[in-house]
Amino acid sequence: MNRLKIGLVALGLTSAASAFAADATLTFTGTIILPTCTVDSSSVNQTIALGTARTTDFTAVGSTQNPKPFNINLTNCAANTNVAMTVNGTAGTVQSVLANTGTAAQVGVQLLKAVNAGDTTGTPITLNASLNIGTVDATNALTIPMVAQFYRLGTMTGGTVSSTATVNFAYN
Repeated sequence: MNRLKIGLVALGLTSAASAFAADATLTFTGTIILPTCTVDSSSVNQTIALGTARTTDFTAVGSTQNPKPFNINLTNCAANTNVAMTVNGTAGTVQSVLANTGTAAQVGVQLLKAVNAGDTTGTPITLNASLNIGTVDATNALTIPMVAQFYRLGTMTGGTVSSTATVNFAYN
């Protein structure tokens, strides 16, 4: 009887050894990406005309004139995506005011984050710093209402005003 048990144990060990032989190798690849949005083509390259203002319209340093609302529209977003925005540009002496590259002196362009599309007031946007915009809802789109306006920095002179900014988005 002992010989039968030993034979069965030996047969069992032989069977177990063949079950662990490596006959195939499986490799798995893929990519995980953060959800993103697409900047709507109507928002990609915008020129916001601030019009004309007189130096005498600006009563003191920090005075503003000619607020113009505009939007940046994001589409094809995943619902519940958190969006942050950084407005990059050369700041004047105030961190929310783009330096003027035109011929007028002591004036720049201030950018504001508005609450609603079409608003002409809002919160100044600090240049070159991330700003949390919000979370995309079930429409899979997000409108970012903004305002641009002239901003007096000092003793002004007449001339042209021109400023440029780029906007970058981060998603998580």
